[in-house]
Amino acid sequence: MSHALLLLLLYLQGSTAPVDIVGAETCKSCHPLAYDAWRYGPHARGVESLPEARRGDARCMSCHAPDAGKGLAGVSCETCHGAGRLYSQPYVMRDRELARAVGLVDPGERTCAACHTESTPSLGRFEYARKLPLIEHGGDRAAGKKPPRAGRSGDVRERRSP
Repeated sequence: MSHALLLLLLYLQGSTAPVDIVGAETCKSCHPLAYDAWRYGPHARGVESLPEARRGDARCMSCHAPDAGKGLAGVSCETCHGAGRLYSQPYVMRDRELARAVGLVDPGERTCAACHTESTPSLGRFEYARKLPLIEHGGDRAAGKKPPRAGRSGDVRERRSP
């Protein structure tokens, strides 16, 4: 890929606008097991986990539904992985470097720590290593889907079959 095209793509990426969001249904087409893990997990129900009186509180909604203004409920795929308009195409996702260059984020502990802090109300202290398996969603490959080509930037956390 030419450097000029890469720079143009990075420029076009700019800030995330509602039009940059593709939605979890788009992710589902290539990552059905990851979608199911998300859909039935705690992040998809972020708003529902709040008491009714807190659902209008911007301080709560900034973590429980950070992309609500863009039409997304809860904590969606793109909340953690970045707006997908530029990286959601299969030809881009097959090229790990390109996908990352145009916005795919490989979330880690720092991503989670943006909301899971010492000051957030919860039932217990947030421990990344202990909580990560609860939302792990890279099982598409383990379930017999066609293996990705080398360099594919798909799900960053793979679940292994027992």
